[in-house]
Amino acid sequence: MELQGDSRRNSKKKKIVFAPSDNNNWRPWSELPEALLHQITNWLGAIDYLIFACVCRTWRLYALANKQGFMASQPPLVVLFLHLGAKNFCYFYSIVDQRLFKALLPSLIGKELFGVSFGYLIIVDKKEISGSVIWLLNPFTGHELFFPNPPNQFQYVTLASLPTPSPEFIIICFSSECLQFRRSTDINWTLYTYDNPDMIYSLALFNGKIYIANYEGIRVLNLNSLHPHLTLLNVKSNTNVYPESWQLLGFDKQLLVVCGDSDYEVNELNFLKMELVKIPNLGDQALFQDGSEFSAISNITSWEAVGIPSSNNCIYSICEYDSDYSVKFFDGRCPQTFPILRGGRSIRPRCNKFWYFPNQSCRVDSLCED
Repeated sequence: MELQGDSRRNSKKKKIVFAPSDNNNWRPWSELPEALLHQITNWLGAIDYLIFACVCRTWRLYALANKQGFMASQPPLVVLFLHLGAKNFCYFYSIVDQRLFKALLPSLIGKELFGVSFGYLIIVDKKEISGSVIWLLNPFTGHELFFPNPPNQFQYVTLASLPTPSPEFIIICFSSECLQFRRSTDINWTLYTYDNPDMIYSLALFNGKIYIANYEGIRVLNLNSLHPHLTLLNVKSNTNVYPESWQLLGFDKQLLVVCGDSDYEVNELNFLKMELVKIPNLGDQALFQDGSEFSAISNITSWEAVGIPSSNNCIYSICEYDSDYSVKFFDGRCPQTFPILRGGRSIRPRCNKFWYFPNQSCRVDSLCED
């Protein structure tokens, strides 16, 4: 992947020239001390960091060694496909400094961005044809995975890794009617059709297991059998919201249950007591929402540590039909709306866009199948 920055913004930047008084102190870029490289990267965003790694071998080795910690401090980007004529371009937009980066990817004609899962873009054919595949691409590492399309239609896709000696992945495609999964070493898809047509409303990978919310409550999905099965958890709920509006979200050591359709309530599943415990205030955390689905939660204190302003105890939301993103607060503050800009102007409203979390580009959560 080749990244191009916003030339309009870059043209306004002043070049910095280091001119030591003693010419004997000059040294090549590749010989700069590590302390200075650390100071340089403190001023960079996630995309700038990838470009920084391309300067020379020394900088690349430094960037690789410190990548995970750096990306963990970065706020999410918006990844979007802009439909311009016969071509699709993949862009990354920084909500912090309103910069738009164009990612030059191969074979995007006839493709669309379906979603994002653990740092991988999920790219599918706009019109399914014979030989259609699900293309998973990590734009920060260049790693690619290809899976033939499953036999049945699907609405959501998630990716997980397997704790095997050699790298192995599993892709899970599901809808309200069925679940299909395939390991990267499998020849065929495994299909699981539900007895009830509305068996899955939400799915989350947490602590090596797959949790599913449906009209009955929360279930655990077991894939390590000839016939996958769901085990219902006996969860006590103090919320007045019915389970069919629950959305599951794994975060750090918490399995969160977001309840409601517009006025949201956030709960944590207490596994010791098997009950939902309301979280009255998210504190230094913020939820991120793609359309009607919650994609992640982020601790924003890490953004402020690198000098990035942010809003806490709120929901950052983007929608396919809008040309902006909104921030909704849990404490009664008025919502705020911010445009997504391209060349100083708002993008066209209808385009596929999702939140992209740089820290997730470094790893894929593991799924234990026992």
